[in-house]
Amino acid sequence: MKTNLKTILNTGSYKYCYENGKFTFYDNRIGDITKGNYNSSLFSAIRQEHIVILDLSMCPNVPDVISGFPYVTEIIMPTLTDNIPSIANCPKLEKVTFDPSTIKILKEKSFDGWPPIKQISFGEDFGYTLSFCISPNAQIDSLDFSLCKHMHLTDHAFQRSRIKSISLPDHITNLPEYVFCDCPNLASILAIGVIKIHFKALRNCNSLEHLKFAEEFYADNFDRYFDERNYDTSRCGIEIGNDDKYSYIWCLTNFKFYYTERLSDEWSNRIFSFNHINQRSFCISFGNIDIYSNYKDHYASNISEGFLKTSSRYTKITHNGIYVGSEDLQKNAIKYYYEVDKRLKTDIRDVIKQIEEEVDKLDINSIIDSYETTISEWTKTKIGDDDTFYSETHRCSYYSDAYLETILPSYHSEYKDSGYTTNWPWTSKKEIDEMHLEDSRIREMAKKSYSKEAHITYLIKEYIQYIANKSAEVEQYLHIGRAKEVFEQYAYLHGKERVSELNRVIII
Repeated sequence: MKTNLKTILNTGSYKYCYENGKFTFYDNRIGDITKGNYNSSLFSAIRQEHIVILDLSMCPNVPDVISGFPYVTEIIMPTLTDNIPSIANCPKLEKVTFDPSTIKILKEKSFDGWPPIKQISFGEDFGYTLSFCISPNAQIDSLDFSLCKHMHLTDHAFQRSRIKSISLPDHITNLPEYVFCDCPNLASILAIGVIKIHFKALRNCNSLEHLKFAEEFYADNFDRYFDERNYDTSRCGIEIGNDDKYSYIWCLTNFKFYYTERLSDEWSNRIFSFNHINQRSFCISFGNIDIYSNYKDHYASNISEGFLKTSSRYTKITHNGIYVGSEDLQKNAIKYYYEVDKRLKTDIRDVIKQIEEEVDKLDINSIIDSYETTISEWTKTKIGDDDTFYSETHRCSYYSDAYLETILPSYHSEYKDSGYTTNWPWTSKKEIDEMHLEDSRIREMAKKSYSKEAHITYLIKEYIQYIANKSAEVEQYLHIGRAKEVFEQYAYLHGKERVSELNRVIII
């Protein structure tokens, strides 16, 4: 152990043990090693240590987050009851050891950031699930609640999770609303007590193969539980590769791979729509329901001109969990995709030459002299309504670009006020004179600091930075680069076999 870490731990009288890369922490001050604002020196020092196993099994408290352990390959959890920590920034983590029989509650986004888990079997004391209790990022194959004697299942419980199979206790007689909605990997449900399915409980569960419900389960018009939109699903995608027989499509609305008969070269680099026909049939006998579907074939049909149905993942922007607005982030990304592609195909030497020519044409003295502040103020009177005062302030020159903004910053503001009074905040002559003096000062400084060479260099750098920024934005919302990277790793497979393997391994 490094001297600095040992000194901090001993000075603070922390309860710990460190031996052969295994760090055991059993102090009630768990926040000091998991939260940087609790004990920043300890937080930093412990992450510099080559800790391979982080053992919290004897810790009396459970942390909210375990983050930033660069060398840790295994985490041993304390007793988990109603708090399951999320894990982040542990790039070498391979294993988490814990006792699932002690867990009593699954809160929202449980197991977020954990490494892949084959199965979690809960004990008889497990109580209930909250909505969206399994993180959509959690890689869990199977959940077993069959031993739970008092389990309560809530609406939306497992919605958007990636689980592949689940077993429910016998006393669960109903599948609540949306409980498995949008679970794309769910293949099997064992719930021998279920006699009723509620609204959209199985919506978009297109991988389901086998269900085991109560023998009394009445399966009239069973396909209605799956939402008929799944039968003819319109997608939006782009061809990312081909072989002698097939073209391979990366879907931009659900981030899956599809294949189709090889497209002509005219479709290269184009966004297009396609249909994926899902044919489904059922075999029902005494609560056993076998589902046969071609959904996993991922064969695309009816290729046509492009459109974009925005993915729900990218329709709203949040800040610290608070909704602050929305915009078509994917549509913007597609616009930038074409723009960036066009720029990358342009020889940078031609761009530099064009920038030099444009800067040479500019009458800089005239541009600087035109820089000024203008104020427009007026009142509007409407019969039967309040009088309204308007004010607009503009500060700019007749021409500007990214470099000129650094020496001639533009400004614009609008103000509106209304009421019965005429005591409006008109700009005084003194304020106007001060603005004009400020304009004069800025013009004088601009003439002294302007450099044609700096102007050209700045615009070239700005052009390159724009490509970099927009490329990052395209990748953030379309994941085309990631899709191409994974696609190239399976060149030895073709058609259905290739997309099946690609969709199995791709993680977005």
